[in-house]
Amino acid sequence: MLSALERAAAGLGRLNRALLLACRLATILLCAAVTAVVAIGVFWRYVLNDALSWSEEVAKFAMIWLTFTGAPLALVAGGHVAIEILPRLLPRRARHLLFAFVLLIVVAVLAMLVWRGTTFAWNARSQVAAMLGDVSMAWVFAAMPIGSAVMLVIAVEQALRHLLHALAPDRHAEPVAEGVPAGAE
Repeated sequence: MLSALERAAAGLGRLNRALLLACRLATILLCAAVTAVVAIGVFWRYVLNDALSWSEEVAKFAMIWLTFTGAPLALVAGGHVAIEILPRLLPRRARHLLFAFVLLIVVAVLAMLVWRGTTFAWNARSQVAAMLGDVSMAWVFAAMPIGSAVMLVIAVEQALRHLLHALAPDRHAEPVAEGVPAGAE
């Protein structure tokens, strides 16, 4: 059983590295786009005294995508809100079992977001962003199921790694948030 869990965690780890690279690049590009669009909008409005009709909508939609490309990065770095008092009081094995259990709850919530977000985006396919030349709102709302699906895969891998460490701590390194030294989380 452990070898199957180890193979699954290793495969998800490889997949997650690629997904996180894509999220990092998308987040950087979206931050740059939001900054540029807002700056252009301000320049046009206050310097040229002629507001752009599309700048606010583009910035808003880019920020929605930014939220859902940045959230997987925060999840893997341990940057989401957490109550840390209980895990610190537990022995190491129980702590990792608790983390695995909590991550499975996160997986269930993310699965619901993927399902409902997909339905929401699909239902919005006939709605258009009029200021952007009839762009379907499905493209905007697709951020939720896509970002949630990436977080779901990350949470499954993290849950497996915590479970593996709890079951065989001598064979598996203690999972830590990316970029956070062991013991600092």
